[in-house]
Amino acid sequence: MKPGGMLTVVLGCAALAAGAPVRRTEQGNSAMQHHHSCQQEERASIERGEGFGMAMPADLAGYPGPRHVLDMAKDLGLTAEQKAGVEKIYEAMHEKAVARGKELFEAEARLEQMFREGRPEADLREQSFRVDSIHAELRWIHLSAHLAAQKLLTAEQIAKYTRLRHEQM
Repeated sequence: MKPGGMLTVVLGCAALAAGAPVRRTEQGNSAMQHHHSCQQEERASIERGEGFGMAMPADLAGYPGPRHVLDMAKDLGLTAEQKAGVEKIYEAMHEKAVARGKELFEAEARLEQMFREGRPEADLREQSFRVDSIHAELRWIHLSAHLAAQKLLTAEQIAKYTRLRHEQM
């Protein structure tokens, strides 16, 4: 994906999720098809342990994402210790994110099954809250990795990271 491409996808998907008007495109595709495509992209990203924009508030505020820091290691002039530390943060985040992502998909599938079964509203509400709680935990996994990565970098490295990331977006 080209630089800024993921941001465009994430923002487009967010607009649909927020209830943006549904209209047909020139190709005849409905917004519902686009929404389905966004869901597929989000699912694939989560399955890979990626955030799909979950840590965007941190990134935009200059809290560096460990994956991006590693991608920019040379530009940022990371020391061997910094690189090892960021790799450790990334690996821990990735492992937790993949596991929590699986839990999220299982909880979503359970909610869908419960609707098909015609379960009582109270049960559906409880499962819906469970799904959102898992999603919030997944988001925190990504956000907290940004907080941890920031602690390993100098102010100059963070400034350079922020400039480079904003150029990519």
